[in-house]
Amino acid sequence: MVKTPAEYQRAYRQRKAELARLGGDPTDNLAKEPFNEFLPHDGNWAVIEEVLDCVGVMPPTFDADTDDQWQEAWDEPYRGSIGRAERMVGAFLDAASGLADAIARFKRKEIDRAIAELESADMTNAATKKEALAEIVRLNRIRDQLDKQVRWSLPQWKTRGDSK
Repeated sequence: MVKTPAEYQRAYRQRKAELARLGGDPTDNLAKEPFNEFLPHDGNWAVIEEVLDCVGVMPPTFDADTDDQWQEAWDEPYRGSIGRAERMVGAFLDAASGLADAIARFKRKEIDRAIAELESADMTNAATKKEALAEIVRLNRIRDQLDKQVRWSLPQWKTRGDSK
């Protein structure tokens, strides 16, 4: 069966993406200093350590230009401390997203419970009914907020392939 132009284009893009991934980061060839030597002198590192420490997360150490968690099965080149740091950013983002999702689900569950309690309450008194309905509307607005997505702007930290 003959490929369509779209299928040829898709295959080309996949090959190009695979070559870029296997080629690693083009800035690796430019670095004269390993990341682990740069980091302690970067003014931001002390802030990062303090923020992580404030929430009970042990800040990572970058004593050597190594990446002990790197695995050959990933089909990515070994890049030392910079590769480890880049993967950490992705892991922190995934963890933050997962934790934010769990918090939102918990709050939605509690809001739904509170609404159910209000709906099952005795509403024979007009004033009580008015207060309960107002509270239900308020809780629904809060639940609507939890259904929204938020964006955070981050500096680009990964580059791939040749950007010609």
